[in-house]
Amino acid sequence: MRIRWFAALGLALAACTPATPRQTEQVQPQRRLPPPLPATGTWGVHVLALGVDRSGGLWAGTYGEGIWVLPGGEEREAPPRWTRIESRRGEASSISWNFVNSFAFPDDGSIWYGTVGNGFGRSNDGGRTWRNWTLDELGPEWQYVAHGGMRSRGDTVYIATADGLRITADSGATWRCVKGSDRARGGAAVRDGCSETFATLPTEYLLSLDVAPDGVIWVGHLKGLSMSRDGGRTWRDFGEADGIPAARVRAVAATPDSMVWAATEEQLYVDSLNDGKFVPATIKLPGWQGLPGRPRAIIPTPNVSEPAIVLSFGLAAGDGSGNFRVYYIAAGDEYRPSSDMWAMAWTGPPPWPIGGSADGLDRILAGEGVTLGRTGIRLADPPADPLHAWFDRPIADADGNPFIDATYRYGSTMGGNFQQHQGVEFNNPAGTPVRAVGDGVVVFAGPAEAGALTVAVRHDQRWRDEHVFSVYYHNSALDVTAGQRVTGGQVIARSGNTGRATNDHLHLEIHVSPAADSAAIVNPDERFPPHTVNPELWLRPRPGAGTVVGRVFDSAGQPVPGARIHGFVLPYPAETPFSFAETYSDRAHSDPAYGEHFAVSDVPAGTLLLGVDVEGHVIWRRVRVEAGRVTTVEFRP
Repeated sequence: MRIRWFAALGLALAACTPATPRQTEQVQPQRRLPPPLPATGTWGVHVLALGVDRSGGLWAGTYGEGIWVLPGGEEREAPPRWTRIESRRGEASSISWNFVNSFAFPDDGSIWYGTVGNGFGRSNDGGRTWRNWTLDELGPEWQYVAHGGMRSRGDTVYIATADGLRITADSGATWRCVKGSDRARGGAAVRDGCSETFATLPTEYLLSLDVAPDGVIWVGHLKGLSMSRDGGRTWRDFGEADGIPAARVRAVAATPDSMVWAATEEQLYVDSLNDGKFVPATIKLPGWQGLPGRPRAIIPTPNVSEPAIVLSFGLAAGDGSGNFRVYYIAAGDEYRPSSDMWAMAWTGPPPWPIGGSADGLDRILAGEGVTLGRTGIRLADPPADPLHAWFDRPIADADGNPFIDATYRYGSTMGGNFQQHQGVEFNNPAGTPVRAVGDGVVVFAGPAEAGALTVAVRHDQRWRDEHVFSVYYHNSALDVTAGQRVTGGQVIARSGNTGRATNDHLHLEIHVSPAADSAAIVNPDERFPPHTVNPELWLRPRPGAGTVVGRVFDSAGQPVPGARIHGFVLPYPAETPFSFAETYSDRAHSDPAYGEHFAVSDVPAGTLLLGVDVEGHVIWRRVRVEAGRVTTVEFRP
């Protein structure tokens, strides 16, 4: 007998609600609730993906900590215990990367995982050893799997990436690859392991994926939503005439009853009649005007039509009366990342909702509000007007992905995995127009470091007596020459992967220099230019968002390099997720106007509780963010 989905969810939530010991014995048997993920330190484990394998085992993909597995079936211990699978340098049979954002479990019993930036892999022995597809085999493409971007139907596996869709029905021996009809070569020609290739999608930069029970493929991408009935050879693209905008579609789900749900960054849509006509989904949430947070995933509920909606603030679910409610982790208002949800899975039977958030694996609890448990926390300085947010984005909204790669911001190391970054990244398909961020003169146009096609512009505006430059790396083609004047918004290049690049993207740098020439700005022999500053302080934030700049000192009053600041909630880009900010080390430079140790832009307006560990003590600050403005925060023991 079918149970309406919100009734099943209500039962599960009731069972998850704290109770007396006697009630616990009767209502929520311990065996049905997974134990917490093993965590060291204050901040927990950032879960990006959840999946349930054929035996009922629970798999959690994380930000930087690999995969945690809670075995199911006969392999489950009593009490159940998590085991960790991680990438180990020099071991080809380990997973390729510890940033895992998707899973698939085909009928043949294999396990597939996808990563944020280092390809994907398969295990035939329950996760003990892995066969990986990475840069050596794929070239500088296919490295970024979309958030939750893996599905399986039967023995066929589908993988949505920033470079298109890959499909295999024979465990990766052969691949059907689907690229964009507007595809361009990003650099030198490379092998990518594709057995057949179709250039039939509107764009190859995919953001979401689902495959219906009948094999119909749905993908969300930079230009909207597309559907294929013939295994990706041809596609129907949906647009305004079909009731859904040609905008970035961040989530899509085909339910067992043939309804299709899709989410842009602003709105949810549903095709409830399976006739290709979408309408805005009316979701009424008591106490909320619209959705709290932004949609990251849509998860079908077992045996029923309506899905659960994973939001950057929690989970939206039906309440049984035609309305929706917000279900979120009770600590969410006290320490916001615990409500920064990224994934959700149904375990059981009976079905139990489990949420993956920025601080771990959590039972979903219902709550109308939480009284803050911490008092005496200092409030950061009030927001102020920016001092020099002069420039527009180099990637326009209409052209592609305007979001800064959140994993590898200026001065960061992606948690110690890379060199200190000298700029910011805009991941986009090869050939995407790159635009000058402001008016100025081209002072360099040609090959730079490792052959990267590069443009440098000296801008008309100066910061006091110093010259301001913007530099654009890794392009596939240049549209300007040295000495040419350009205006803000003018196309100056096309994105690519030339030079030292592992994917199609634009690397943008801002330099503030006493000299007017480009000798110290673009120097192929200099890995750490002397005049870089954080571009996020010079670019205008996204609509509805502001910027936070901060400083972190130790008890002696000295800056703390490499400190991690937790508590930011950035809904997008989910394909390169944000986990924490890092303070600068010796190769990054504070801005002459701010003297900051870190900066994060595109922070949605609102109030956040930020924390950092200094000398073994956690320091908290409450930060108010306003659209278009800058908030300054300082941490001291």
